[in-house]
Amino acid sequence: MTKIIPVALFFLSFFASLVSNAILRTYSKRKQILLDRPDKYRKFHKNPTPLTGGLGISIGIIFSAIFLLFFMGSTYKLEFSNQVKDLNNMNQGQPYELKLDNGVKVIIKKYDNDSFTMLLPSGETLLYTVSPNSEITQLPSIKINDQNNVIQLNNFGIGLIFFTLIVQLVMLFDDLKNLSAFKRLTLQSLCVLGLIIVSDVYIKSLGNLLGFGEINLGYFGIPFTVFCVVGIMNAFNMIDGLNGLCASICLICFSAIIFMMNANNIPSLFPLILPVGAICGFLMYNMGLLGEQRTVFLGDNGSNALGFMCAWILIYFSSNIENSFAPVTALWFVAIPFFDAVRVMIYRLLEGIKVFNAGREHIHHKLFDAGFSNTHIYLILMSISIIFVVIGIIFNNSFPINHYYSFYTFLIFWACYYLSTKLIKKNV
Repeated sequence: MTKIIPVALFFLSFFASLVSNAILRTYSKRKQILLDRPDKYRKFHKNPTPLTGGLGISIGIIFSAIFLLFFMGSTYKLEFSNQVKDLNNMNQGQPYELKLDNGVKVIIKKYDNDSFTMLLPSGETLLYTVSPNSEITQLPSIKINDQNNVIQLNNFGIGLIFFTLIVQLVMLFDDLKNLSAFKRLTLQSLCVLGLIIVSDVYIKSLGNLLGFGEINLGYFGIPFTVFCVVGIMNAFNMIDGLNGLCASICLICFSAIIFMMNANNIPSLFPLILPVGAICGFLMYNMGLLGEQRTVFLGDNGSNALGFMCAWILIYFSSNIENSFAPVTALWFVAIPFFDAVRVMIYRLLEGIKVFNAGREHIHHKLFDAGFSNTHIYLILMSISIIFVVIGIIFNNSFPINHYYSFYTFLIFWACYYLSTKLIKKNV
């Protein structure tokens, strides 16, 4: 049964997004609002195009999420502390990290009032029982029932939905009224900070990033997380200059997370499938697969919302003590927008140009000016993005402790990217 549910969820969110985008683009054209009009500098599309794609994706996700909760059932649990003192203080099903006397870290979960499970680094799960006199006894291996038909909602999940919608509303206003860079950054930062306060999730550690031991950020992780998430949001917005590019990079990122976390076998991760289906529904319009006259753009509201979701889900799972991947692996999943945004900002600072001004310095603009077609640019950047994801996964699995191998390799690739883009000449 659980094998069928991911497929059903994908098609549900796909068609919900498809229908939502059709309705919204028609409304936008009829009322002449949220239209992106072509110009002679950056916007070369032929006709005014609705900026409603991001809204269509959100509606597709929300509709499918409501169906998921009713179909699967849900539980909600508050998370205030990860400190474990005894079995009675543990929340059932909630994972806790425990360091054994030999230094090995394991994950324990409360199974019932008198027993708990222990997940070993090898992937084996053991069941232990605790007697009234506190003696711990290992029970024979049995198949553990993990409440396969229950989706557990926590503070982070609820907060992510709420603040993603807030981000989208704020950037929807930006699409309509063109907010100043200062106002955009301030409102984006407040949304990130709000989710940190609600969920207590932020980047607390960078792992063994430099090769000198684990880098624990402590409370400095809060402003660092705000900086990173706002940076990724704007990086996704900057890369959104070619049909399908921003949404497809987000799609690759979500697909990589699903692969890493094995969402097909973990029902609590089924919600990750919803944005995948919704993005695919949007791409049917955005890439002209349903006809050039039905094209829809993400708009700032859509690209920022996708960047917000991607950044936070990467942070959540790279910080999760169970089934997690290294924080540096998250960089590989968003390498293209990260590389491009950093390169463009360096260029603008050196040239004395305002960093957040619109321009034609992005990688897709450079490739277009060099004579590549939009289709070729899309295929090139998607292929590179997938290669980066594969490299990140290989490093994550090959060096689970020595994260600096991945990080230094990432820096080398960024340097190669920066130098190679300088060699791209304009085709005159």
